[in-house]
Amino acid sequence: MRDWKTLGLGLAIALALSGCTVTERRWGTCAIAGALIGGTVGGVTGGVAVNNNGNASNGERAAGIVGGGAAGGVIGGLLGHAICDPMIEAPPPPPVAQAPPPPPPAPKKIETLTGPSFDFDKVHLRPEGVAKVEHAVRVMGENPSMHVVVDGYTDSIGSDAYNLKLSERRAEAVRDLMVQKGISASRITTHGYGKSRPVASNNTAEGRAENRRVEIVAE
Repeated sequence: MRDWKTLGLGLAIALALSGCTVTERRWGTCAIAGALIGGTVGGVTGGVAVNNNGNASNGERAAGIVGGGAAGGVIGGLLGHAICDPMIEAPPPPPVAQAPPPPPPAPKKIETLTGPSFDFDKVHLRPEGVAKVEHAVRVMGENPSMHVVVDGYTDSIGSDAYNLKLSERRAEAVRDLMVQKGISASRITTHGYGKSRPVASNNTAEGRAENRRVEIVAE
């Protein structure tokens, strides 16, 4: 009877230990080895326990061996697993999402030469346009590494081809004046866009005057 109590106590202890570790360890060779050893010890213990009863039959002895082996196998397997089967490693934390890089700064307009800066169908700068170019030259002088793009535009009167050429000539006129004022031509790029990209309606004289413009934009 004492042997059976010992097996029961061992089973209870093994179940308690395995309950604490079943989610933390990976079932492996330690559980198998423990089950084999425990089954052998349990079978011997069960057989001895039944055999101590002098009136036990062969069937009872066999049942004791089988029962003890089964209980011992469970105890040994659980103890082996709880003691030395490898721990289950927690999955690595998900990578921290990297914030996207900030967008590049928007180009900064230094000056916009509009309206009375240019007469209709002309590339010659009027005095107010010259003053704006001189301001851009001062800004570039204070920032020696600055490069600019000079973009020319026209109103909608005239053909596309003609207006494209006119816008290019206006941008080049501004560039030439900036070079005369001391800015290296290598720091200036010119574009002409004709009557595309209007900023006002071409249905009025005022709107067309706004669209006849040159923009000086820092890169």
